[in-house]
Amino acid sequence: MKEPLEIALHSLKDSLPFLWADEIWLMGVWKNSPKSQTIARSMPDLQPGFRAVKQNLLPEDIYGSPYSIFSYTADPLVCENDSLTNVYKLTQNWKKKLILDFVPNHMAIDSPIVDSDPDLFLKADDSTLPRNSFKHPNGCIYVHGRDPYFDGWTDTIQWDFSNPDVETKHIQILKQIAKQCDGVRCDMAMLLLPDVFERTHGKKSLYDWKRVIETVRQNFPNFKFYAEAYWGMENRLLDLGFDATYDKSFYDALKENQFHFISQSLNENTKVSKIRFLENHDEERAKHQFGENSHTYFSLLSFSECILLFHEGQEQGLTRKIPVQMVQTDLEEPNFESNSFYKRALETIAKRNAKSLTFQPNYKEFNGISIFIRAIQTGEETELILWNETNSEVSGRIPFQDGIQFLTSLTDLVSGIDYSQTKSEEGIYFKLKPNQVQWFIF
Repeated sequence: MKEPLEIALHSLKDSLPFLWADEIWLMGVWKNSPKSQTIARSMPDLQPGFRAVKQNLLPEDIYGSPYSIFSYTADPLVCENDSLTNVYKLTQNWKKKLILDFVPNHMAIDSPIVDSDPDLFLKADDSTLPRNSFKHPNGCIYVHGRDPYFDGWTDTIQWDFSNPDVETKHIQILKQIAKQCDGVRCDMAMLLLPDVFERTHGKKSLYDWKRVIETVRQNFPNFKFYAEAYWGMENRLLDLGFDATYDKSFYDALKENQFHFISQSLNENTKVSKIRFLENHDEERAKHQFGENSHTYFSLLSFSECILLFHEGQEQGLTRKIPVQMVQTDLEEPNFESNSFYKRALETIAKRNAKSLTFQPNYKEFNGISIFIRAIQTGEETELILWNETNSEVSGRIPFQDGIQFLTSLTDLVSGIDYSQTKSEEGIYFKLKPNQVQWFIF
């Protein structure tokens, strides 16, 4: 008999996003905290978010935060077995990499690790605000997990990175995780950096990400480390051995219509060290945040040198952000246009392979204005993307060249519109409104 998570994966495995993806990141698989569940159900600030996605809200709809981890064993909600080994075998059979969460900054306040290793967690001192600490049943007053800019997460307990034994414990946990997957997404990875920890808690961190990563890779040489990272600390984490980091600055630039920054980012050589996204569990849904531009921006991301993070439900154009504590919500009607767009886009991207060639086609804009243009050739097929990164209309010609030949009709994958073509020795005519993207296949 299949376990719940295996059943869910079987139902998803033939979906277009699943077929397109190289790696599957499963969030919320680790054992959930009973205390976190109680806190989530009773915290007034969280209730509006819950009720926005569940009209007849019941206590059992709220399960607690997946980032308040009780233990790194599979939660009973997803697996009857403590281990995710069977899930890992499934993804291997489907030739997918499995990525799981590692939350290095904190554990749940009721984690059994606090009972077995009470000195691995940060105790409060005179400078700790009462709202950022709590009294544990063992009699000690501990600090909640937090970052330097906000109060603590009240369902968590902060690891004490001034204690070298914490690093040893993390290596032990990571080696157990590595038996069950191909890599970890390290939540808020920059909080462990010495200067950040000291700024947050007034103590010097002895934790060394480089040493942790290298030690784990002695036993698991191909194990991936991805960092959720902010505040311009991405390169520091890459230097310490992370394979890639979040690129929140790119997301923010899309949100703020910083076209020049977006263009620069698209043209830089990142060696696929950046994780870019239009939505994730922390951000608003792409369709809600960007409207019709969500299709435009996904098209740009599809031609970006990056790891592209795709959130469940994004292809349906869903607009309601689901709080991470919830396990049951009302269904939302999919958006037909989004479904159609992502079907065209994902089917096209899925054809690319290691031999695909990216090149910069020649073009002439009639007024000498620069546009973003890029082509990807896979076998006999060439994809061409055009983006008007200016605030005024542009038009021009793309000469016929290798991979870009005359066709009687071109379909724009972004809008789904067919454009009939008249053959001209000058090449293909283009005309783009501000911030418009067109994506063609030859």
